[in-house]
Amino acid sequence: MKEGWERSVPPMQLDITQIQDMMAPVFPGKKVAAAERIGTGLSNTNYKIRLEDSAEPYVLRLFRKGREIADKELAIIRKVRQTVPVADYLYADMTCSEFDKPWAVMEWKEGVLLRDVMQGGSEQDLIAAAASAGRILANIHKHTFTESGFINGDMKVQDPMRMDGERFLVFMEQSLFQDPCGQWLGEELAQSVWSFSRTYSHLLSEIEDTPVLVHSDYNGLNILMRNGAAGCEVSAVLDWEEAFSWNRYVDIANMLRYERNGSVFETNFIRAYREEGVVLHDHWKILSKLEDLVALCDMLTHSSLATPNRMHDLQRLIAETVQVTTNG
Repeated sequence: MKEGWERSVPPMQLDITQIQDMMAPVFPGKKVAAAERIGTGLSNTNYKIRLEDSAEPYVLRLFRKGREIADKELAIIRKVRQTVPVADYLYADMTCSEFDKPWAVMEWKEGVLLRDVMQGGSEQDLIAAAASAGRILANIHKHTFTESGFINGDMKVQDPMRMDGERFLVFMEQSLFQDPCGQWLGEELAQSVWSFSRTYSHLLSEIEDTPVLVHSDYNGLNILMRNGAAGCEVSAVLDWEEAFSWNRYVDIANMLRYERNGSVFETNFIRAYREEGVVLHDHWKILSKLEDLVALCDMLTHSSLATPNRMHDLQRLIAETVQVTTNG
């Protein structure tokens, strides 16, 4: 699960003096006792902050991509926090006066990464975790939009667009035969991906669902788990910076990207998701694979010889994707 992936940009580094200056308006009169960079993210930077004479830690979050992304994440968390467990914002500074990027102080949420449960948990924990993740995703998808596209800090869709079969093929042709993605795949695999895309692209034009809030990075690296009354359950969904309005199959694909067909996790994740009243397309697996191809090919296009682990993993995932020939 993105094991060993290289960051495209190094994490932002702060010393304790900088952090103390940033925390002064948030916690007046309090001194920062310790600050530790945390997380497995490949984009933003997070620090775990401890204050003197306080047992409760906090998270200092630095946004690499600027104010628009920070505004959007804050708006999404405010919108979903009644039905989705999230780390809430306690303070946000979008002025870039204290630091040259937007930043925020957030709740600290206890838990372990879902990735760790998926890789080393008991079967009982795996079943409970999958079901909890499925139910939470259904709650996320209950937030709908009238159009598909990228959203802003006002939760409005900017430049509406829809990925139907025709648009999908235009994107894939560009990726495979003009962009670096095709070069990194090699001619034989690129042709296999193109054949797969042409065979199944029509399914994307058949989706009639209302566009939903898509997390777009809903996977074991962005979900914290804890032991609850029903066993292993979601304690927080993190990192909403890539969220947008689209179809639900993007998130399903992301969660199941590394799962084998019919695995215990897949089975219980989809079961719980459907139990929330969601009706999936008969060919939901193929639709998920098609949506995932867009993400995988885009990431491979933006890979290089300087990111060999990332590149090799993406090559493998794309090859495995086009081996799927069942209808799910």
